[in-house]
Amino acid sequence: MKKIISFLLFSLATVAVANAKGLPKFLFTAPEPRATFDKIWVDYDITEEGQKGMRIHLKFSAYGMKDMDAYIAVYFEYNDEVGGYVKDKNQKFNSTAGDAALYKAIKPAYDPADYNDLQLFMPYNELDLEPGEYDITMDIKVIYKEGGVLSKLTKYDFEYTKPGSPTIVTDTWATAVFGDLWVDYDVTENNKKGMRVHVKCTLKDLKGIECYLGLYFQKKNGEWLKNSTTGFKSTTGNLAVFQLLKPNYDEADYNDLNLFIPYSEFTLSTGRHDLKIKADIIYPNGDIIKHLKTHDFWFEK
Repeated sequence: MKKIISFLLFSLATVAVANAKGLPKFLFTAPEPRATFDKIWVDYDITEEGQKGMRIHLKFSAYGMKDMDAYIAVYFEYNDEVGGYVKDKNQKFNSTAGDAALYKAIKPAYDPADYNDLQLFMPYNELDLEPGEYDITMDIKVIYKEGGVLSKLTKYDFEYTKPGSPTIVTDTWATAVFGDLWVDYDVTENNKKGMRVHVKCTLKDLKGIECYLGLYFQKKNGEWLKNSTTGFKSTTGNLAVFQLLKPNYDEADYNDLNLFIPYSEFTLSTGRHDLKIKADIIYPNGDIIKHLKTHDFWFEK
């Protein structure tokens, strides 16, 4: 027994250092701060301070973070084949990279610290998107106050519909059914070279109601292309082209709606660009009736 005790004392002595008074001071390595995810749930169409949006609820635990300043960060990512983060436009809810983002400061008082219902509110209008239907993923992380990821918590998929304003109320179940979309490139119209986009679709319960086929143009990362030319821009100044429709039947088939856009309207730098067309059926005020198709294409200038 004496030999065992002596060995333990010797082992402890090897990891001890002398402090200013010559007394032993043992070195301990603090555990790495981390957070573990438990649950997420979301309340939609909540009004807070006069703004409609969604309230995000998080349940998680923080370890090794007592008295540490940190943030819960929520980023919004396109959940499609292209991907990329939703971009911010007004610098109100944004990351340093210019993406739409939501933050909430935390400073755990215990170790571990359990957060059973941490709430964050995101106004809908801070998702700076054109009217339409979107599949979006929330990318939720715990980050250091100075920046940098401390722990990844979870990703959460949701569908978001951006209407125009004011909202049109109808007594019908108006909708559209997508058929096909194809593009003719290097077409000349009115002495301008461009592309002609063809759309096949069926409109339902829109007899006698004016609506539009709208084509919007984005970069691969989701950033909208801008334009100032009348006839080739949306109300928010994004590159777009529209065709007025007024169906004569309750179920109207359009086998070849086609819209022409000149290449000169694409204000892009020289080179090859990975772009996409977003085709929607909308009301005249911009309210979405139905998203039809997102079509990828290459544009070279």
